[in-house]
Amino acid sequence: MAQARVDYHWQGFGACERMAAMPTPNSSPGSLMRMVFYILAVALALVHVFVTFRGISSAEGMNQAQLARQMARTLTFQTRVIQPYALAQMEKAGKAPSPLAMPETTQPPLPALVWAPAFRALERLGTYAPQDGGSPIYFLDRVIAAIGVLGWLLTIFLTHGAARRLFDEQVAAIAAIALLVCQPGWDLAVSGSPRALLLPLFALAFRLFVSSAVRAEEGLGTGLRMLLLGLVCSALVLTHWLAWWMVAGIVAGLFLFLPGGRLGAVIVAVFPFTAMSALGWWNLQLCGDPLGGIKALFQAQAAATAHELVLRDYTPGLPTVQVDDLLRRVGLGWQEQFGEIFTHLGLVVPALLFFAALMHRFRSAPAGGARWMITLVFALVALGCGLTGLMEGARDDNALYIVLMPAMSVFGAAMIVVLWSRLQNGAGFWPRWGAAVVALVITGLPMMVNLPVFLKFGLSMGSKMPPHWPPYVPERAAVLGRMVEKDEFLLSDAPGFVAWYADVPCAALPVQRADFDTLRATAAERGAKLAGIVMTPVSARCERLTDIFTGPWAEWRDLIIRGPMHAFDRDFSPEPEFPFRVVNPLIAVPVGTRESLNLPMVFYSEKERRARAPETP
Repeated sequence: MAQARVDYHWQGFGACERMAAMPTPNSSPGSLMRMVFYILAVALALVHVFVTFRGISSAEGMNQAQLARQMARTLTFQTRVIQPYALAQMEKAGKAPSPLAMPETTQPPLPALVWAPAFRALERLGTYAPQDGGSPIYFLDRVIAAIGVLGWLLTIFLTHGAARRLFDEQVAAIAAIALLVCQPGWDLAVSGSPRALLLPLFALAFRLFVSSAVRAEEGLGTGLRMLLLGLVCSALVLTHWLAWWMVAGIVAGLFLFLPGGRLGAVIVAVFPFTAMSALGWWNLQLCGDPLGGIKALFQAQAAATAHELVLRDYTPGLPTVQVDDLLRRVGLGWQEQFGEIFTHLGLVVPALLFFAALMHRFRSAPAGGARWMITLVFALVALGCGLTGLMEGARDDNALYIVLMPAMSVFGAAMIVVLWSRLQNGAGFWPRWGAAVVALVITGLPMMVNLPVFLKFGLSMGSKMPPHWPPYVPERAAVLGRMVEKDEFLLSDAPGFVAWYADVPCAALPVQRADFDTLRATAAERGAKLAGIVMTPVSARCERLTDIFTGPWAEWRDLIIRGPMHAFDRDFSPEPEFPFRVVNPLIAVPVGTRESLNLPMVFYSEKERRARAPETP
């Protein structure tokens, strides 16, 4: 078996040096080490799904999950989350959608298509009833987490393969171990976020690019790989709308950095263009606009405003484009994102060292081409994230930097080998692996600090692990399903959360309060009654108290403040004409020695409502 070598080239100050990696007898880990790695990977997967899991935490993941459940039930692309923007779009096209049977035009379809078959196969276990003694952790949440963890394991496998193809076993091992001990990567895998599906898809795209580059260097054909890469790029854009930036970077990378890649770039670009054209035709039938609800994302970027704010607008108008405000928003976004780039890259040291690899001249043409392709994708992702803004930082569902982290780790691992070999002479473990050990220990610190604590809680508390509160307590939302009739729907500041766990149609609170009566009356004409409004800590999150009165939920400040004001024996009464004045507490927190209660999660209705008894089969 031929010995694998790493062939690097460094040029500086006019002097050229060549350095080959150590021979492979010591470079390739033995079968025992491989077995240990596989056992650890499987063990961590089981721990994160069955021991430390607290339910999915992504708002977009909950939205996609309820869509997948509806698809599993009805075999149609129907949603229980009603966005006022999408509703207004359909009405403008002469449609008459009902909140009880709303077609989906705003969400990318692939995550729901991945989950729906599993949900249908497990339909008997899909009822969430913690109030009847069931587990407070929704079983389908655990299914989503299991699928996400399988995707993370696939990401590690594909990244290891790409690293071996470009470099050697030592670089591949460093990159794979870095991903294995990356706690933010595992957290993302079980969060339910669409980014969890992007991880294996982009890892596969990177693996296909590397394979194509190597074959092109050897004078072999790349047609089949271009076809597969085109399919993967189609899957990327159907998983997350901002993945268009990633696909653009991949296509440009093929065109610029792959020998003879111009035809391949055209082949790859045809697939996502065709997929989006088909989706555009479908949206045209539903709402009269080929962009559908995706249009809200472009309008938000052009107007330098939050995407969620546009989706909540029931009377949308043409956005006012202010170039200076837009440039300032992008600049401030980059300032914040680049300042936290280590966090955005999952605290993975090899990924951070990718930027050092930009100053290294790799002798291998495939390595150099793949490196510049990743750089181009990173630049375009940074542009997309800067335009969109990441309100929740690295946890934001639009924070795509972490999707590039596995590929970036490959080149960072190569730089660790290069730089450490220049500082060390001789054989042995430390001269060969010293810098890698330090980098991996730093990468694994979050896991070493946090995992033992959650492992202890998980083993002692079982399924009663504390949820992601604030803002989510799934078992309290489940009560809503028995307080609402089948012909009723809800409004909420967290519609995906309510629709997923309560299994009730839920519309987002419109931006303008004046639209409330119109939306309610229109729904009533179509046989859907508004049961009330559910307020959660989502709308109460702010840096300063005054933000409640000036922020995106300012029109609903009375409902936000009213629950917590009960802790002071005061009632912040809503507007006199407002119909939903009865407080149905969902969460009540004792305050002080008196019996005063803070109500951070409230269901406001026209009358006092009580949960119905469970239906007998």
